[in-house]
Amino acid sequence: MRTKNFLITVIVAVIFFMNTTCAAKSGVIDVESSVQEIGCHQNVTFAQYFTWPESRLQMDIFLPDVKGKVPAVIFVPGGWWLTAPKVAGIQICYQLAQAGFVAASIEYRHIGTANYIDSIGDVKAAVRYLRAHADDFNIDKNKIAVMGMSAGGYLAAMVGVTSSIDKFNFGDNLQERVDVQAVVDIFGPTDLTKTADDFPEETQKMYYSPAAPPALFVNGVPCYKGSRIGNLREMPVTARESNPITYINKNTPPFLIMHGNADTTVSPSQSKLLYDALISQGRDADYYILNGGEHNAAHFYQPTAFKIIVDFLNKTLR
Repeated sequence: MRTKNFLITVIVAVIFFMNTTCAAKSGVIDVESSVQEIGCHQNVTFAQYFTWPESRLQMDIFLPDVKGKVPAVIFVPGGWWLTAPKVAGIQICYQLAQAGFVAASIEYRHIGTANYIDSIGDVKAAVRYLRAHADDFNIDKNKIAVMGMSAGGYLAAMVGVTSSIDKFNFGDNLQERVDVQAVVDIFGPTDLTKTADDFPEETQKMYYSPAAPPALFVNGVPCYKGSRIGNLREMPVTARESNPITYINKNTPPFLIMHGNADTTVSPSQSKLLYDALISQGRDADYYILNGGEHNAAHFYQPTAFKIIVDFLNKTLR
């Protein structure tokens, strides 16, 4: 009998405990509409190439919930020119759309299928596509910026300074302008003969070899027709033609340049080279160093850094 009573007491205690600690909650709450809904068009094809190797390039477009036409920002992902995953732009494009911009994260051809001229042309194809379809996505076609990180930062810079260079402009929608009104270059290389100048000697040997990504990106993979082989430091004409500093001119749009001073992948001095060149030629440029910032996109998603990006875009595109 005592055992039975004890078990009944335990069961009652457990039920009481569960009822007091896991009680359901209900109520009426007021929700403030402070975060806008973001639309997204995925896998939009903006360029196709039918020569071998065939390529179909796509973008994901993020749309703010606003009335009227707004500026657009094209995001160019990094990946040492070995890969170009548009998925890498989801977070930054979502944040840009929240800030009132149409934001598109794009693909481009890379090492193995293309060289630097092809990749720059791919980004320009994205610019032309958005201009051609500005009405479909509520874009102000006169206000387009290009933004990139790492290898994408290099491409963004090259697109910004080469609007009048025909060899980089090919494909569809050629009736559309290819100029951009602002560039955001985040820890991108500039002079590919100096990418690792601040790094240890062994690292420099690797970066400056004919088989390193910068050389393969500029020269092309040796098995392809028209490719070259060589250390870019021993190819001054090629190095100059692949350097955005070479093309800075009176029509170069405003630049925002950002780099972490703890970057061990792309020398922080690369951004300083570009900034100094822009300023020396009287162009509009902002330059920020992120103290302790590594070669990591997450640093630039944080509120302090992202506010600088949005403020710059608002200043140049609004």
